Amino acid sequence: MQFLYHKQAGQNLIQLKNENFNHLKVRRVKENTIIKLRNLEDNFLYDYKITDLKRTSCTLSLLDKKLQSTKQSQLNLALAIIDIKILEKTLPFLNELGVKTLHLIFADFSQRNFKIDLKRLEKIIIASCEQCGRSAKMELISYKNTKEFIQKFPNAIMVDFQGKQEDNFSEKQLYFIGPEGGFSDNERLLFEKKIGLKSPNILKSQNAIIAIAAKILL
Repeated sequence: MQFLYHKQAGQNLIQLKNENFNHLKVRRVKENTIIKLRNLEDNFLYDYKITDLKRTSCTLSLLDKKLQSTKQSQLNLALAIIDIKILEKTLPFLNELGVKTLHLIFADFSQRNFKIDLKRLEKIIIASCEQCGRSAKMELISYKNTKEFIQKFPNAIMVDFQGKQEDNFSEKQLYFIGPEGGFSDNERLLFEKKIGLKSPNILKSQNAIIAIAAKILL
């Protein structure tokens, strides 16, 4: 773990208990141990000393702060809603690669029984930041349908097996990867530009979006 997340990081004193304290408890930390915190809102890395260590809580005292940020990309990607368990496993990969914003859309062929718990997904992203050291978490934005999304981003590019195969991907473009069932004919009419991936095999949605992110950012 590169740091511990706490929304109050930066304050002189922080009281840790419940879930936040459990993160430290499993590490068997001792009183006067120095730990690093981030709030994932600014670019500071904060040093705290553990004081008043008790069985179910402790106090953190601010010692120092350093301006230390990781380079952030401007890449936005869009993904149709897929199986939530698979989505949860995909988020850390995209966050670690450096995707700035992930747009989640209920496409025509997305299963409607899936429900998005943005708070749970954000916790997964925060845990990923703690592990990889990213100083600003990937943002998540959800949309009720493809039409709502394309009205906001009319220049988005559809990634579709029927599209022309593309070699060059740009960080400035917004690519939309569909669900396992692909896009409907009505959805295809909404997009001016459609591209395909140069793969001899049909990729799963999560593999396609990770491949595009890696191609652009690495």
